[in-house]
Amino acid sequence: MAERNNTETNIHRNEALQRKLAFREERKHHNVSFIMMILLTLVAFYAIWSDKVADSFAVLFILVLAVVQVFFQLYIWMHLSHKGHDFPLWGMISGILFAAITVVGIAGLIWTS
Repeated sequence: MAERNNTETNIHRNEALQRKLAFREERKHHNVSFIMMILLTLVAFYAIWSDKVADSFAVLFILVLAVVQVFFQLYIWMHLSHKGHDFPLWGMISGILFAAITVVGIAGLIWTS
């Protein structure tokens, strides 16, 4: 009986240790992602402020940096990299596709007029 209690105690300690290690790893990912988002924002501000980026390329440059930040936020902060997030992911993908089709349609209307 005492041997069984020791085994159960060891299992609970092992599970608690694994949760603690997973929490630390997740916190590390959050910190790195936060720093990367701050750096990307600073790069965008500096590029525009210092005129290092041509005016014709500035909007595309900022949009690319924004898309990178969105992926950091979705996969790190919103935990879309974890299992069980397939339905929200498909909802976001379909929303992005709908928005892209809308933008292309409006651009086509503007282009032809």
